[in-house]
Amino acid sequence: MISETNTDAVIENIDVALHLLCQPLTVLQCRLALGDLSSDPQAMREAIREGLLQCARLNHTVDEMRMMLQEAIENKARINR
Repeated sequence: MISETNTDAVIENIDVALHLLCQPLTVLQCRLALGDLSSDPQAMREAIREGLLQCARLNHTVDEMRMMLQEAIENKARINR
């Protein structure tokens, strides 16, 4: 069985990663909403560019969470052998 210490570390790391998702999600939502309200094509393009940057930040954090879970799964498999 996976150790309690390892489980606690995984939970803590995922908790931090989830917290890190909140800010870029909020920025993404706000930038897209502002772009949607504007009739200026330049403002819309800027909102799209900023939205794409925030999406990249989000994907990076999600990838880190996937790696944490994969490591925990591999550790659990090693321990259970």
